[in-house]
Amino acid sequence: MGSGKSTIVAKLSECLGNAPALIFDHYERYVQWPQDICQWIQDGADPSGIRVPRLKDDLLSLLEGRPISDPLTDKITEPGDYILLEEPSGRQRQEIRDYIDLVIYLDVPQDICVTRLVQRLLDREVWEANGSFNGETQEDLARQLDAIATWIDHYQKTRLMYMSVSNTVKPNADVVIDGMKSLDEITHEILVIIGECFFTSTSLSR
Repeated sequence: MGSGKSTIVAKLSECLGNAPALIFDHYERYVQWPQDICQWIQDGADPSGIRVPRLKDDLLSLLEGRPISDPLTDKITEPGDYILLEEPSGRQRQEIRDYIDLVIYLDVPQDICVTRLVQRLLDREVWEANGSFNGETQEDLARQLDAIATWIDHYQKTRLMYMSVSNTVKPNADVVIDGMKSLDEITHEILVIIGECFFTSTSLSR
């Protein structure tokens, strides 16, 4: 979370022109977590313990040339020349690994990810305009603080999961990219990689 995956996928989809995107977070209400989350995390948080049948079904539909409906936005997504899958587990989840041709790991320091997530929950426009939250209503400040506190509580409980999954995904990725580069630099680098794969293998045109 907070590494910039969704932003980069959106940019890549735009650049490629005919590349539908599947975003893991859009399937949040369909995620089937292990029954005992705490035990699963203690055992190493094997990504295969997480199942998202709806995501797999939508991926297969696009691969077979059938349109899908985004579970979050209800927007109709048509098949394309490429499919961009924003999937935090890379190729480590058994139910989808056979359908993934290329895994790109976006390498961003954990502290940067945490900072970005906190920033998302704050009214940055007020801060950037005034250098202060003076003038914000108590209700707005309370809402922002509640959101931050909720996220921190969640992160403290699941940090080990994020670290375990990351430590598994990164060494098994096909390519590791420095996520601290600019959006344009990262997008260009990935487009070059996709181009090289496309000319050396027909699998990406599925």
